[in-house]
Amino acid sequence: MRVLLIFVLFFFSFSFSIERTKYIMGTYISVNLPKQYKDFFKPTFDIFKSVDKKFSKYNPESYVYKLNKEKKAKLDKTFKKLLDISLKIYKETDGYFDITLGNITKKYGRFFKTTENKEKNVNTTGIKNIAIKNGYIYLKKNISLDFGGIGKGYSVDLASDFLEKNGVKKAIIKASGEIRCFDICEIFIRNPFGKGVIASFKTKIPHTSISTSGDYEKFIKTKENNHLINPKSKKPQKIFSSITLIGEKNNTYLDAYATSVSVMPLEKALSFLNKKNLAFIIIKKDGTIIKSKNLDQFIENLVFYIPEKKNSHKKIKS
Repeated sequence: MRVLLIFVLFFFSFSFSIERTKYIMGTYISVNLPKQYKDFFKPTFDIFKSVDKKFSKYNPESYVYKLNKEKKAKLDKTFKKLLDISLKIYKETDGYFDITLGNITKKYGRFFKTTENKEKNVNTTGIKNIAIKNGYIYLKKNISLDFGGIGKGYSVDLASDFLEKNGVKKAIIKASGEIRCFDICEIFIRNPFGKGVIASFKTKIPHTSISTSGDYEKFIKTKENNHLINPKSKKPQKIFSSITLIGEKNNTYLDAYATSVSVMPLEKALSFLNKKNLAFIIIKKDGTIIKSKNLDQFIENLVFYIPEKKNSHKKIKS
């Protein structure tokens, strides 16, 4: 289960809002709507349920669960859409976003005790082992798929599209570290080193997308054994404590980018992010804070609640 990474205050200028929360996709999903749109709560939550039923690797009724078990399935149109996006991002990130890590990441899920040391080829990965032929998808070499690094962002985009098409102009959707703010929000980033928050800011543009990933989300015994697995080394990353990405109207890609950047070497991560139309706040394990130069394009009133290491971020070009 992903813990809530970001806290949000949402400002409605003319209408009282209602927030409802449900436990879906292994986390708490919250939707905040003006009261006149209260009938949209159910269909919005149903979108998250439908994505979970398709892409969960834990739900025995889901498409991905069955595919991981049988290693073969008739190709599903919705599945193919997110698969294609995932393969595109795999190439874009030089393989640092890899949905074939399912056998490795499974041990960080709820079934760790029942699956540990019982699966063959648990370290087998590789996009090359996904094959599509004659309307079927095949998983070779016993690989398993894990869409956990993109599924929540994808769900937030689908839910946002639904609300926007139905005329909703003020809303907020939260799915753990994934947030879509239709109007103006004040965001509080959780302190990765302890209790409370480490920073806050206010969004500036409509449909701000925010994604945060951290080593404190899921781990076994210590944060050094966290769930953010480097596909190259097959080991947990050891550089970053928290990464927050901020963009416009695109949680699917931000979710995947936050996942992949979290396991890249530092210089590669900064080089990758600086080529994208997004902003970022990175907190390294030693407490160093690295901010993108374009933060004021997306946010304002940025405040840190613990002292930054003075000038430390200036040593690294960002």
